[in-house]
Amino acid sequence: MMNIKSLDNRLSVTAQPRLDELEQLAARGFRTILSNRPRGENEDQPDPDALKDKAESLSMVWHQIPVRPGEYSQADIEAFEHILNNAQGPIVGFCRSGKRVTDLWALSQAACRPVQELIEAAGAIGHDLEPLRERLEQQASQTIRRN
Repeated sequence: MMNIKSLDNRLSVTAQPRLDELEQLAARGFRTILSNRPRGENEDQPDPDALKDKAESLSMVWHQIPVRPGEYSQADIEAFEHILNNAQGPIVGFCRSGKRVTDLWALSQAACRPVQELIEAAGAIGHDLEPLRERLEQQASQTIRRN
C-alpha cells in the first residue's frame, strides 16, 4: 500500500511507485505526477518511460525533474515551482523516499511562505528540513531581491 502524504492543498508526496500502483494514484484523483528521480538511480527502480506511458494511459500528466539528493540548481527549483503553479492538480511527486520532492517543494515555496511554516509542514509528514534552513532563507531573500 502506498504511503501518500500531503504537503499542501496541491502537492502530495510518496516514495517511488511501482507500475501497478499508478492506477491507485489515478483512482485517488491525482491528475499530475512529478518524478524527481534520475533514470537508473538504482537497479530496482522502475523504468521511467514505462511509468510515463502508464500514467498517460490513465489520463495523468507526467513531469520529470531528475535531481540527485541535495543537488538542487536554481533551474530545478524554478522548474518545480512552474509545475506546481501550472499543472492540473492534485499533483503527486515522488523520488526514492519523498525527501527530494519535499526539499524542492520547500525551496520553490520559500519566496511566498514563511520558512518556519515550510519546515513544520515537512516535519508533519516525517521530513526534516532543518538542515536546509539556511538555503531556504537564502532562497527567500534572493527571490525578494529579484522581484
